[in-house]
Amino acid sequence: MKKAFTLAETLITVGIIGVVSAIVMPVITNNVQDRQHTAMWKKKYSEIVNIYRQVRDDFGGSICVESKTGYVKSAKCSKIGDLGNYTTLSPDFVNEFVSHLKVLDSCGKPEYGESKPCKNYDFKWVGYCDTASAGGYYGSLVQGRGKSGSTKSTSCQPAGGLYTGWDMSNRAVLLMDGSVIYFGGHKTGMISVDVNNFTKGPNVLGRDLFVVMVNEDWAKPIGADGTFSVGSNGPTCKCSKDSGVVSGQGFLGSSDLLHGKMLSGVCCSATKLK
Repeated sequence: MKKAFTLAETLITVGIIGVVSAIVMPVITNNVQDRQHTAMWKKKYSEIVNIYRQVRDDFGGSICVESKTGYVKSAKCSKIGDLGNYTTLSPDFVNEFVSHLKVLDSCGKPEYGESKPCKNYDFKWVGYCDTASAGGYYGSLVQGRGKSGSTKSTSCQPAGGLYTGWDMSNRAVLLMDGSVIYFGGHKTGMISVDVNNFTKGPNVLGRDLFVVMVNEDWAKPIGADGTFSVGSNGPTCKCSKDSGVVSGQGFLGSSDLLHGKMLSGVCCSATKLK
């Protein structure tokens, strides 16, 4: 007599396979997505650094830093008046930088030549919230996923596990390759990249959102030497959901003065380039 599986045994086996697949497949999918996002990040980082160097050289070694006093270092940079308490990338630098990109759409502050503010309900590819826009929020690595905001945001204070974003809020450009580049900064210049824009997930720092810090001398991924406080974060800025603060309005912690504890996931910007 030939032996065979009974119907009950077959159903049990299929059920076990289904349970295992349900557990394993999301992990496999996330790993594949992360590899794709990392590959895109490496490409975008190289592009950002090359453009940064070109624009800086065109401006005589300056990135046109604007501050509360309107201070600029290059004659090619124009003053735009009082920017409040911020020290950030000037419109001159940003506009010249953007001229080297293949732009599909853009939005931002009037000071940066934009007539359209980056309101999340008008621009679905935008994923930050500031005092002039409605809420779209990126997730920190510990939170795990971003969140679309309402059409009438009453506050841009960070919800638990979310990043809102004055380090991204001066101008945003959607590129033809589907990525989004944000320009901002508070006390230092930041160029951030969502490699697949906010219409696609997971919209998380360290997974599909990465950050470059810039000053007069260099453009470095956050997490590299000189981009974070060793006193607050230790000698190594870790790419781990267990490291860094849960939520914030700045990538560098609540003070955003290179003194605070980094936002969870932001240091992956450096480690994923290795």
